Amino acid sequence: MRLGEKIKRRRKEIGMTQIDLADGICTQAMVSRLEKQKVRPSRDLMEKLADRMETPMSYFYGEDSMETRHSQVSQLSKMIRQHLDRREYDSVAYLVETNQELVARSIGEDRLFFEWIKGLLYSHRDGDHDKALKHLSDIEEGTKKGELRVEIIDSIGNQYQRIKDFEKAEEYYEKGFESFSEWMGHEKKAKLLLNYSICLFREEKYRESLEKVLQGLELLVENNTLFLLGDFFYHKGRCLEQLDQDRQASEAYKKAAFIFEIQQNERFLTMANLALDQLEEAEVQN
Repeated sequence: MRLGEKIKRRRKEIGMTQIDLADGICTQAMVSRLEKQKVRPSRDLMEKLADRMETPMSYFYGEDSMETRHSQVSQLSKMIRQHLDRREYDSVAYLVETNQELVARSIGEDRLFFEWIKGLLYSHRDGDHDKALKHLSDIEEGTKKGELRVEIIDSIGNQYQRIKDFEKAEEYYEKGFESFSEWMGHEKKAKLLLNYSICLFREEKYRESLEKVLQGLELLVENNTLFLLGDFFYHKGRCLEQLDQDRQASEAYKKAAFIFEIQQNERFLTMANLALDQLEEAEVQN
């Protein structure tokens, strides 16, 4: 049975009209053309239609098709990113190790994504920063311009931070900024700004660090997101504290703690509360 026939059969099985299936995804005319085999859907469109019909991609393409593997890789990448955002590297390693066959069969940018993850694990799981730096530098050269390239560049900057080569780290963060495009997602930009700010702070360039923090906060407010918002407020507090702006630092730590509590991020909530307590104790002593 051909793809169009499978779409039509499944749609009718669940009592859905072409208009119902198309709603918010594409036009009714597009669904009609798909069912009549007059056009081949993109992977993204087919995944949305399959999701609307609550049907696995394997129903339409078969268990071992390229489209099904692409869907599986996308799902795995999404789960890995969720754990990355929470710095849960053991969980990232577990996902990679339990999906070795899928990872091994990935191609193109998917393959580069998993190579990037391998470099991160060399550092965060194994503690081998030199190996991580070499691996990330190697794959950066072969990665086309885009969001993944910026993420790899950002990670290289982070590795230089870890070996205390701050000048080289700054060089890579600036390289990342040069790769920014209007279409690029705010999350990638925010990560780079945050790491650049931390680098400047470690160099005791507190005003410059604060400037990057404020850029990051402006970016996140514009996009109405909590992503890394707590981190930025926490580092804003650190910068202001070093610049003897204790009252403003205290407010920043409070905002950070509030956000970390909402996100159930116990580790960073504890860090924010400790910073706030130390600041308040210093004020009492003075």
